[in-house]
Amino acid sequence: MKSLTVSSSYLVQVAYYLFYPTGVKKIWKRNTRLLVKLMYTIIGFPVFLLSFSYLALVSFAFFLPELDMSVGDRKDRTLFNSAGNYSVTFLKTGADTNGAYELVRVELEPGGGNGWHYHKTFHEHFQVEAGEMMIGLEGEELILTKGEKATALKNQVHFFKNPSSAKATLLVRTEPARGLEKTIRIGYGLANDGLIDENGMANNPWHMALLLGYSESYYGGVPAVIQEPLVKSLAKVAQWKGEDKTLEKYFK
Repeated sequence: MKSLTVSSSYLVQVAYYLFYPTGVKKIWKRNTRLLVKLMYTIIGFPVFLLSFSYLALVSFAFFLPELDMSVGDRKDRTLFNSAGNYSVTFLKTGADTNGAYELVRVELEPGGGNGWHYHKTFHEHFQVEAGEMMIGLEGEELILTKGEKATALKNQVHFFKNPSSAKATLLVRTEPARGLEKTIRIGYGLANDGLIDENGMANNPWHMALLLGYSESYYGGVPAVIQEPLVKSLAKVAQWKGEDKTLEKYFK
């Protein structure tokens, strides 16, 4: 019983120091070296602000409407990305398949592609239609040629890239249909208008949040427990602010 009491008391003390305001009050009352007090106060303040802001953002976004993944009845099926060295043709949209899947043909110039990322809500199937394609999958890099296939399941980190000196064509099927079409239409539109930099980042942070939210894409190597709620929350706040309305010309 005594050991349990000691453990409980220790946990309470730790909790005091983890919560910055009470920790500052407590450490300055203790007979602790001045350097330790200053380090705790100075280093702990920005950490507390970031943590508090993160929790406040996620809590606020929890009560906001979910992201609207819908697009208008667009007749243009082939889009060209002047910045990313590739074009996309929508062979089957979510509307065509009643939400079962989306199928696109991606034409990549040499060096075209994307970086390591993963998705939470859909599988992504790849089939090389022409040329040569590099598919990154869970840390491995596969070289595929015409007719060969690969699949990135939900939560599997992956990428695709044309490593050759010739144009390549890739069929990409996402299952079930989610926000692929909306993501591509907005992303290509922003890129063609010069509103996305050479690293694929939108000039407007709210637009970037929406792109990540619609695509439900997350970067490999970033802790999921931080990244996933943050991306979703920022996208929902961007929608609440009406930032999606400024992008309607690309997808309506």
